[in-house]
Amino acid sequence: MIFSCICKSIASKKSLLFSLLLFTFSCSEYFGRKPEKFDQNVLDAITAGISAQSASSCGRFSVAPIRGGVGSVTGNSNGTRTGFNISGCSDSNSLSSLGFPSVNVEFTGSGVRGASELSRIVSTSDFTSVGGTKNQSIEVTFQIDRSDGYLDVIANAAVSGTDANGPKFRITVNEIRPFNSGGTALTFTGPSPPSPVGQTKTYCFDIHDHSGGHLIGWAKACSALTDQDRSIGGYGFERAGIQGNMPGSKIAFVLNGATLRTIIAGEMIAPH
Repeated sequence: MIFSCICKSIASKKSLLFSLLLFTFSCSEYFGRKPEKFDQNVLDAITAGISAQSASSCGRFSVAPIRGGVGSVTGNSNGTRTGFNISGCSDSNSLSSLGFPSVNVEFTGSGVRGASELSRIVSTSDFTSVGGTKNQSIEVTFQIDRSDGYLDVIANAAVSGTDANGPKFRITVNEIRPFNSGGTALTFTGPSPPSPVGQTKTYCFDIHDHSGGHLIGWAKACSALTDQDRSIGGYGFERAGIQGNMPGSKIAFVLNGATLRTIIAGEMIAPH
């Protein structure tokens, strides 16, 4: 009988909250209890439903800035970042509304999946640090879907349509390889992590436009980095002097046998 007090199917968080209030005051009368003695377990269950709905939605989300405490990051970056949950996007229009046009991708309900080098997502917004400098951080949550698949994370990109050119991190099942904007494959100082097929991974990248370019990465979320991680000598893997230009300040992705779920992008978080 308790479920007869709950409104029918709820399409939005607003209507869910309204239904919760209705349930609290109407159903409490049915059970002969006052609202203040309302069953907390039921409230918790409904609240969990709200959180689950939010977590699976298609939209931007707030991310705490990563500021100061490390070398010359202080003064050159406020560490501000913006999160984009694309796992809940249902079509190219909903993804584009977040500022990410796409082509040749599939919307699975748990991510955006691509099957070839023509499966692409690009940003319409610029991501820069203090003074418009081409220093960025990019965090991705993703999975590689097949043994020969890869995800390209393209930084400081010049974008035309859904084509993008810039230095990039190519994530494969065995390693991550850096490329300069001319397409030359390079190597990292320090071991880069494998990304086994079907496993969800989160990596953090920092890109600096100085001294020939500097690509830095860590095999964890940016928010999980310690001050030591972000200090010179503490990077997970890096490549300095990539000898290629930084043609723009947008970001882009190539999903060749990969599924992308979340993007967090903004100002640099490691020192020059």
